[in-house]
Amino acid sequence: MRRLAAILDADVVGYSRLMGLDEAGTFSALKACRSTLILPTIAAHSGRIVKQTGDGLLAEFASVVDAVGCAMTIQQMMPQHNEKGSTQRLELRIGIHLGDVFVEDDDIHGDGVTVAARLQEIAPPGGICVSQQVHDHVASKLHFPATDFGKRTLSDVRGPVRIWGWQPGGTPEPAPAAPPPDERPLQERQRPSIAVLPFVNLSSVGEQEHFSDGFTEELIATLARCRWLRVVARNSSFTYKGKSVDVRKVAEDLGVKYVIEGSVRHSGNRIRITAQLLSGESGMLLWAERYDRTLDDIFVLQDEIAGQITGTVEPELGIIEFAALRGHPTADMDAWNIYLKGLWHLYKFNIDDLKTAKQLFERAIGLEPTFAQAHARLAYVHIQLGWYGPLEERAERIGDAIRLAERAIALDSREPAAHLALGRALALGGQPERGIDHLRNALRLDPSFAQGHFALGQALCYVERPEEGITAINEAFRLSPRDPHLWTFHNMLAIAHYQAGRLAESVAAARASLRQENVTFWPAMVLAAALGAEGPSVEAGEAVAALLCRRPDLTADKARAEFYFGSLPAMPEHFIDRFVDDLRHAGLKA
Repeated sequence: MRRLAAILDADVVGYSRLMGLDEAGTFSALKACRSTLILPTIAAHSGRIVKQTGDGLLAEFASVVDAVGCAMTIQQMMPQHNEKGSTQRLELRIGIHLGDVFVEDDDIHGDGVTVAARLQEIAPPGGICVSQQVHDHVASKLHFPATDFGKRTLSDVRGPVRIWGWQPGGTPEPAPAAPPPDERPLQERQRPSIAVLPFVNLSSVGEQEHFSDGFTEELIATLARCRWLRVVARNSSFTYKGKSVDVRKVAEDLGVKYVIEGSVRHSGNRIRITAQLLSGESGMLLWAERYDRTLDDIFVLQDEIAGQITGTVEPELGIIEFAALRGHPTADMDAWNIYLKGLWHLYKFNIDDLKTAKQLFERAIGLEPTFAQAHARLAYVHIQLGWYGPLEERAERIGDAIRLAERAIALDSREPAAHLALGRALALGGQPERGIDHLRNALRLDPSFAQGHFALGQALCYVERPEEGITAINEAFRLSPRDPHLWTFHNMLAIAHYQAGRLAESVAAARASLRQENVTFWPAMVLAAALGAEGPSVEAGEAVAALLCRRPDLTADKARAEFYFGSLPAMPEHFIDRFVDDLRHAGLKA
């Protein structure tokens, strides 16, 4: 559903620095500020809290006057709030824009949200930045003596935006001009860019035009949640509607590297959607898929297929981008390309490549210290090094992962990969419920994030909720059927079915995992346990023999140790006892 709304985006100034100086004091001060000032003021002005992430907050208002009045009240009251005994002084930046938003499960998305976020980023500390649309609405209705900051080019926003700034008690300092494209941070300007052309209606019924247009809009909005992609806004893409176009010319006009185009065909109660990803430079077809569905609920259908296309295209683009870097010396690379090369090594799933990935992410951070995605992936590397490296290093690895993921969230509270890393680290570090909260937050930020669905399913199994875990893992399969993590999807599904007592399903999933690339000894171990659960047998003995080919030194005691991170078990103790007993029944020696 679409609607016009006034969007308020607020953020704490210098939050990461404050956390570094006094983590407990800063967290306590922010919590008090939200509960005693920010949230009550938003409620008093008839606003709705959309989300709270890290040090950020997003709210929407039906009235622009209410939104601006709320922001002014908050900023005017902040000095008094800071004097009420808090040891940590906080300042806020607030951005407000009036624009179209997509509404989904109480969350909002779209260009309007992006503009509000960019306005917040350039607002003066303790002040407010609003767009021209907002200023025009409140000029005659509210005493809002704002300063004209002129037209600015904002990241991920097509066309310049005229900005007005306000601070209580005086004229705000002019906001710094947005850097020209070639002076922006490297990771910002080198992100892969993509445009979605309006899907063509091939049905004989002209009324189906609204479905193809609506589906295109949904796909644009869903892709836009992938923070590492730059997605051209709907208004620009739709200028090509009904035209015969050359993909290379479109890519040149819109300044993108990739283009998605497709078609919709409707017949009776059936609908077929085709989609293809093309290189903007050569016009070469990179990926294509066809989706056949029954047309029951039009909105559910649009959401489902848009999510599936996004979940598939994102890793496909990653593979394409990584492949282009093979053989290039890192000495000639910038932070973004070093980051991409690090991802390539991360997904190889072996100790040597993980160590290389760690060095690459650290180097990318050295070049760009505020590179949130690099911090998030470095945290993820530490988690993987915990799984693949020496057992005695695991507790330290999890501690490092938590620290790095929290730093990533402080840099960019809307980065799904940061919440993924923190969620997984907390779940392994003895705080599974907190971990689940962060994993759900990652999925609120990007519902098509297949790794997030998988990690949520894993964490749910840690707290003995395998049925919910299976549902989440199956969603990861649906969204990314060719994911680099595919062996882990199958392996965790095998563990979940084993946990639920469905041994045949567990055996099938473990065998499927063993057929994937980059697989480790884990699914072989799960297969042996699932077969051993029914007692000694020839098949169980063969599974143990195959397991020992992959891990010759493995014993029942060493298998038990694999479930621990330091002194903390990842799974419940009684589950581990059962698993190890079944390995012994299969024939694994103590």
